[in-house]
Amino acid sequence: MDDQMLWKLMRESWIKIQQSYDPAIKPIVEESEINIREWMLLIAALTFEPEDTTPSHLMVRGPYTSSDQYLSRLERAAAEGYLEHKSQGSFHLSEKGRRAVLKFIKVAREAMTEADNLDNEDGQMLTELLARLVHNCLDTPPPPNTWSIGLSFKLMPANEPAMPFIEQAFSCLLAYRDDAHLASWQSSGLSASALESLTLIWRGEISTVDQLTERLSFRGHPKKVYLDALAELRSHDYISGFQNVMRVTEEGKLFRDRVEASTDHYFFAPWDCLNANEKEQMAEILNEI
Repeated sequence: MDDQMLWKLMRESWIKIQQSYDPAIKPIVEESEINIREWMLLIAALTFEPEDTTPSHLMVRGPYTSSDQYLSRLERAAAEGYLEHKSQGSFHLSEKGRRAVLKFIKVAREAMTEADNLDNEDGQMLTELLARLVHNCLDTPPPPNTWSIGLSFKLMPANEPAMPFIEQAFSCLLAYRDDAHLASWQSSGLSASALESLTLIWRGEISTVDQLTERLSFRGHPKKVYLDALAELRSHDYISGFQNVMRVTEEGKLFRDRVEASTDHYFFAPWDCLNANEKEQMAEILNEI
């Protein structure tokens, strides 16, 4: 089983698991007066403990979103009583927030367990294989660093029932993918906004400044940030054209291709802990979810 295909099956399975618990957590989110992105910040705050949660912490894994945007979301969660200010720009979970987050996780895991259609043998086998893979990612020397997967691993439940463990293992692997992606480009010195802009042009998803700023409006950056990012890309000869007809250059394509190849190299290196038969076995079980 090809590693890329196996990862694709994992992501598809993860989506199915999320769909199984979405109806259960929807009322919790709706009653809370904060949105799902702010809920994700509460879960992040739980993993950061005993450290406080700050925009700087959040920007380690998510450097594409502005510090002001993170601060605004944290302030909103604090206004609803889920976070408490520790100092300027620094927050920790309130008692209300801790109870809410733990309930959120409990309800989601109960729902995914109830929806689990794997038999006990397959569930146990998948948890064993995923546990080995996650631990090997954590134990593999950098690059990449294990900031994101280390935080996600804090939320790993017991291996029984199987489905909550499987779901969190997928979350750990996605976090490690983020660690690998960050390691693949940050040493280049390119800014996060420039890299994200290049990625959208490289994929052929946008070709104008207006499309770029509209697509990334949720990041919380003013238009000038993206104008500067595009100027940065032009200085490296990664893009060409005017603001309404931007194209990736051959040099830009080579750079972005290298980023993708490096991400895959870092991400899949620990997967050698599984042999070909185990990967085939894992794929068969994933197809049953």
